[in-house]
Amino acid sequence: MPPHRARVRALLARWPRPAGRLTLRSRVTLWATSIVAVAMILAGLGLLLGLRNAMWHDLDDTVGRRVSDVSSLVAHGQLRALIPSNGEDADIVQVLDASGRVLASSESEVRPGSRSAFPHPLPPALVDGRPMTLHNLRIGDGGDFRVRARPVHVDGRPATIVVAVSLAQAERTLASLVTALAIGIPALTALVAWTISLTTGRTLRPVETLRRQATHISATDLHRRLDLPASRDEVHALAVTLNDMLARLDSASAAQGRFVADAAHELRSPLTAIRAQLEVLAEYPDPERDPSVAAALLEDTERLHGLVEDLLALARSEDPARQSQRATVDLDEVVLAEVRRQRGLTATGIDARRVSAGRVRGDAGALRRVVRNLLDNARRHAAHQVRVALTERDGTVELTVSDDGAGIPPADRARVFERFTRLDEARSREAGGSGLGLAIVGKIVTSHGGSVHADEDPSPDDGGLGGARLVIRLPSAEA
Repeated sequence: MPPHRARVRALLARWPRPAGRLTLRSRVTLWATSIVAVAMILAGLGLLLGLRNAMWHDLDDTVGRRVSDVSSLVAHGQLRALIPSNGEDADIVQVLDASGRVLASSESEVRPGSRSAFPHPLPPALVDGRPMTLHNLRIGDGGDFRVRARPVHVDGRPATIVVAVSLAQAERTLASLVTALAIGIPALTALVAWTISLTTGRTLRPVETLRRQATHISATDLHRRLDLPASRDEVHALAVTLNDMLARLDSASAAQGRFVADAAHELRSPLTAIRAQLEVLAEYPDPERDPSVAAALLEDTERLHGLVEDLLALARSEDPARQSQRATVDLDEVVLAEVRRQRGLTATGIDARRVSAGRVRGDAGALRRVVRNLLDNARRHAAHQVRVALTERDGTVELTVSDDGAGIPPADRARVFERFTRLDEARSREAGGSGLGLAIVGKIVTSHGGSVHADEDPSPDDGGLGGARLVIRLPSAEA
């Protein structure tokens, strides 16, 4: 690119753009007024052209009839030096010979044999019978005329009938219309601009009210709501949507606050235990007791590590960026791999004979965490047996994990998927885990477009285990 063009482009890029600093009201007024102004100008031009064509057409009809009348006189041999008026529009009629001299005229002051004021020779189009406009003719009062001609023979000699009608009145009418449009269009454009600006301002006034109210809402008072406009229109719908958003933010903020408080409380317990044991170990060294203290410290550290891992998994389950990193997962393979892993950790029997094929789209690592947490929960509460089933039907993959434990009371079946929830028989942190396992399951399943719920497994007499049953439903990959 030549250097001068590069400099010009750089200057244009730095040139301020006024439209970017205009308010919405100003931009709407500017654009709407511009469109209306262009439309009125085009309509005015169309009116002028239409009126002009209509007037020209009427004048052409007039001169055409006059030519026919004079032709009739010539044909009947009644042509005289002075052609009589027909009582219609003021026109000028002349019959010219081949040299352009007047044979007869409708004007008494024009003598036969005198040179005509019409151009000689006449334009070919006019001789062919087509009407034309001739400018600055010195006939009658002078000026522009609409002219029509017809070749005839007078006394056996070629001649031409020429009829002209003045355009003065038509031009005055068009000039008056142009003046009216030149005054009316700007005035009407200004009126339209004022009307649009006023209407837009009144329309946007509730939006401005909502904006001012929204500026006073901070993270500490998300409980506040915007005032709803009285009108049931789009602005009212916007206010309702914003209030719903504030309600969701308020709920999320409260949940985050509770989560931080619960996490701090849960982390404090193992850290306090570790600190106390380290202080005792440092203050009172005892070679015989040190191994047992080290083992306790290791156990507390592992529990702390598991809690941190659960918190990290819960945070990842709420990360929208991870939802795009999904692929087709054979859920049956994930289930069977976790079953083999769990069998190596416990003597509790795990029945996986009812696991059949099931394919879903999702994050393989997250789904593996779901299956692991379900099996950990079932193994922790089972008396002797855990049963796993996986089926795919009607576009849905269903995973069921049952145990023969005490089950979950109906009042707690929804609460078990909340953070840091431990039921009465599992309140001890050593037995009940961190209270995040099922919460992680709920978050991951929901983010995959599925659902999870807790139920009671049928009694052994009905083919079940009689304890808790956790059911997960996910859309199949084919669906």
